[in-house]
Amino acid sequence: MLKKYGIVIMLILSVLLSNLFADKSLERIANELGVEGETKFGEGNYLKAASKFEEAIAKFNEAVEKAGIPQDEEKISTWLFNAYQSYLNAKDFENAIRIQNKRTKLAPSDYKIVKEKAIIYAKYLGNPDKAIETLTAFDNKYNSFSAKKLTAKYYKEYKEDLRNALIWYKKAFEQKQDSRVLQNIATLHKDLGNNKEAIKAYEDYIQTKPNESKLVIVYKNLANLYDELKNTSKSIDYYEKANSLKQDDNITLLLIIKYYDVGNYDKSLQKIELLLLSKPGNPDAIYYRELIKFDRGEKAAAKADFEKLTSNSKYGKTAKGYLESIASE
Repeated sequence: MLKKYGIVIMLILSVLLSNLFADKSLERIANELGVEGETKFGEGNYLKAASKFEEAIAKFNEAVEKAGIPQDEEKISTWLFNAYQSYLNAKDFENAIRIQNKRTKLAPSDYKIVKEKAIIYAKYLGNPDKAIETLTAFDNKYNSFSAKKLTAKYYKEYKEDLRNALIWYKKAFEQKQDSRVLQNIATLHKDLGNNKEAIKAYEDYIQTKPNESKLVIVYKNLANLYDELKNTSKSIDYYEKANSLKQDDNITLLLIIKYYDVGNYDKSLQKIELLLLSKPGNPDAIYYRELIKFDRGEKAAAKADFEKLTSNSKYGKTAKGYLESIASE
């Protein structure tokens, strides 16, 4: 009797255990797979983690279809993001792109997802054309300033196609008058040899009232452009503007030379004193000071300066030449 009773108990327990596992819902299985994915990710087993997240998604979708539970796009989106991060960490870029395509279906207007796809194509898969195609397709649909700007950047950096880069930066600027985009437009004009267009772009950029650090760069670029156009007075003007915002010894030396070359010795001497104040004994400043003294006929004063430079590697030979000239008079 007891034996028979024990068998009955065992059968009941067996049925209960069987029912317990049978009742384990698809949704619960999906959630457990998601937790497994997080565990594997934490262990650094990224490919296994990605697999678990994808299994979780498949099982959850099965639960929606078969058990009629409500779709939970936020949960699916989280698992897709986790799968993407897993593949990215595993450097499985093809599968990372595949997951990004699924994420795009859930959030078609999310530029960040598109940007990440473009980065993978250009940087990791060596396919900038596909990156540009991805960005321009998004821009065509959503008129995205950011997509235009990144398209321009990729044409410049990966394709070395400055003309198309300029086209896309101009499109971006038409949509949003961004100072950094205008700076890129001016730089590209300069790189393409379109100096007059570059000057206009820089002048337009100045009107956007950029901060001082950016303005200094623009003034220097404008000064360089005017140098290329042989417009010394304009070049000097912009070097002066740059130096007034942020003192730069290299620019001060350029101004010394430019003022000397146009015969404005007083201005050149002012800049010489400025450079010597910053760098006492600077041989460049002393050399131009002695040249001015020599040109003005102040030979004795010039001689004292030239003697200071006779052992200088840059100016020594020239200084000795001037000293010989003075001695011969």
